[in-house]
Amino acid sequence: MENIDHSFAGSAAAMHAFCLNVSPSNPSSLRMHLSSEQALLDLIYGAAVDPSLWEPAIAGFSDAIGGSGGWISRLSIINNSGGSADDPIARIDSLWLKRYVEYFEQKNPLHMVADPDAYARAWKPKILSDEDWMPRDDLVRTEFFNDFLKPQDMTSCFMIRLARFGHEFVTWNVGRPSRRGRFEQADLETAQRYHPHLIRAYKLSDKLSGLHALQGEISDVLDASPHGLVLVDGDGRIRHTNHAGAGLLRERGVFHVQGGRLSLVNSSVDRTLQRLIGQATASGVRSGGNVSLLTASRRWPLSLSVSPVAGERLVRFGERRTALICITDLEAGARFPEQKMQTLFGLTMAEARLAGALFEGLSLQDAAARFGISRNTAHVQLARVFDKTGTNAQSALVRLMMRLVGFTEGQARLDS
Repeated sequence: MENIDHSFAGSAAAMHAFCLNVSPSNPSSLRMHLSSEQALLDLIYGAAVDPSLWEPAIAGFSDAIGGSGGWISRLSIINNSGGSADDPIARIDSLWLKRYVEYFEQKNPLHMVADPDAYARAWKPKILSDEDWMPRDDLVRTEFFNDFLKPQDMTSCFMIRLARFGHEFVTWNVGRPSRRGRFEQADLETAQRYHPHLIRAYKLSDKLSGLHALQGEISDVLDASPHGLVLVDGDGRIRHTNHAGAGLLRERGVFHVQGGRLSLVNSSVDRTLQRLIGQATASGVRSGGNVSLLTASRRWPLSLSVSPVAGERLVRFGERRTALICITDLEAGARFPEQKMQTLFGLTMAEARLAGALFEGLSLQDAAARFGISRNTAHVQLARVFDKTGTNAQSALVRLMMRLVGFTEGQARLDS
């Protein structure tokens, strides 16, 4: 199959392409054709905004080209890895997708190349059939065909290229049932008319992915934290960073972000971080962990805690499971939650102000001098703070306030 540039000059050209197979002598047929085509396009672009629509969009497109079902994959050309149970599919049993990830991804001859670098350089967004990739006689003798495609009643397939990320490629795969035989030229032409729209829909989905992943007010909650919070996928690609995290990642000689992937300049610590990310985004039992990172500008190390993110709200289209990296700078001045102390414990403004001074490390005498009150008044205010917070010593009060700003008790001991 020749390489075809599927970009459209504009809506007029796109509309002309959709009318190619409709006789102008039959206006009602034309209207029906355009109506069904437009309905499917609406569904495809709608899926870019609402990922729950990908399943019906994939099913509708499969029907349009005589296919049975489909799968939007993002796979590495180096080792065929990358398939996930979270990938968008339609009319494909999830058990088969699981078997692909666990075994058949290494047996797929339709995704194997001898020179990944050369393949990546030559890659173009076009449509391939299995016969464009390899001779039919060779394919039907493979384990992949006989034990994976054939049991699913797939006798042929289209691989519709959507996007490339380094050595990872996003493909819209469509299978063809045996009763329909192989894909024909008319099916290819239909797929080609949709192709630029499939690409645009995927790109739009990728741009909106942060909004999908951070539904509601989750983003605001992350930004309110004094810690650096970074959401990454299993490959270390950054999906969201709060304000504190963005500031930390800009530090030279500490963090490194290339191609959207997060790593550490310290290669030894980076290996530990990448291992923890892998554990937190694994397909089976997921776990987290901690690692310390010494920097030239700090007396205390940065604390990096990696945790798996639970729940479907943070699983975005095309992405593997997500991990949260919490970066704590023990030397950074934590913002004392004065308003929170007043709200939670009923402190007066003066009492909360005094508690904040103790939180900063001032002695009671120094705090009294700062606010222009007598030491006796400061003692009275502190007694009221103890009573309202259920504490009985300054050390216990400080630990309580540390927890309110997000420091663990161990970190509080280290910082003191």
